[in-house]
Amino acid sequence: MEALQVNVNQDYFNNLVNQFFKTSLDGVTWDINEFRKHCCFNKSAEWVRRYVILPFADEIDFDKGGWCLNPHGGKGKKQMIFAKSACEWMEKNKRRIDWKGKV
Repeated sequence: MEALQVNVNQDYFNNLVNQFFKTSLDGVTWDINEFRKHCCFNKSAEWVRRYVILPFADEIDFDKGGWCLNPHGGKGKKQMIFAKSACEWMEKNKRRIDWKGKV
């Protein structure tokens, strides 16, 4: 029995796969709970504040060019996280985070 061979344009195939599996995060914002679920292995909100938000507050602060609005929080102030920028930052900085840290 002969094997069937099919020729497919590689660029077309790659584009199709990317459209099917990739969800665009352009314009998407998260609260801390969405961020922790998508980027922090569902660790607690307190853990995320202690080991991701506060240690890096100056570099992730939206007012300084980062991806988190109100990183220092405060009573009645929620963090607003720009998903795409946050994901990109997490990928680049994942080794700087103390993933074994305890709350």
